[in-house]
Amino acid sequence: MPARSRAAQETPLSRALAGGGLAAKATPVDAFRLARSWFLDGRRVDMVQLAEELGVSRATLYRWCGNREQLLGEVIWSLTEDQLNRTKAGISGSGVDYVTEVIGSCIAQFRTFKTLRRLLSDDPEYALRLMTSKHGIVQGRVIDWCAELLAGLDLRPEVDLADLSYVVVRICESFVWSDMITGAEPETEKAVVIIRLLLGAAAR
Repeated sequence: MPARSRAAQETPLSRALAGGGLAAKATPVDAFRLARSWFLDGRRVDMVQLAEELGVSRATLYRWCGNREQLLGEVIWSLTEDQLNRTKAGISGSGVDYVTEVIGSCIAQFRTFKTLRRLLSDDPEYALRLMTSKHGIVQGRVIDWCAELLAGLDLRPEVDLADLSYVVVRICESFVWSDMITGAEPETEKAVVIIRLLLGAAAR
């Protein structure tokens, strides 16, 4: 093949696969993926080590991801969202019974989520702040996800969807992580009963 034709078919990917050209620079998504991999492996997500591994400065990493808490929030939310969507996809139906079953199955799954349990056992206060603080990433996105789920219900006109979603999520948090919050044994089945009664009253 003429040299000109070969050059026209080359791309950065083909050159990288052939071992030629400059290596691609790391990106914010690379930082997220590496942090998620470390988290799943049980390795502490250290910003200094992460920057070194990526070959970028700490200033660049912080500019990309915010602080460590923000980066971990993104990681935890990505895992949480995957689990929520998988659980939801395995359940069919409609109305209050369907929504209650989805929520009940989700909170049961989180009690056995090993990566989150490990984080909670290592540093309970920090872990709860990451997952349940209104200033963090995770809680707000869980509330938004829950609102999408509840949007399928025919709610009474006086019931605000965002407020209802917030209350449902707070009930779930209180019962799922009760051993970390109050020292009481988790009783997720009670959360399901309360949520069913709440949604039954909110729906027309």
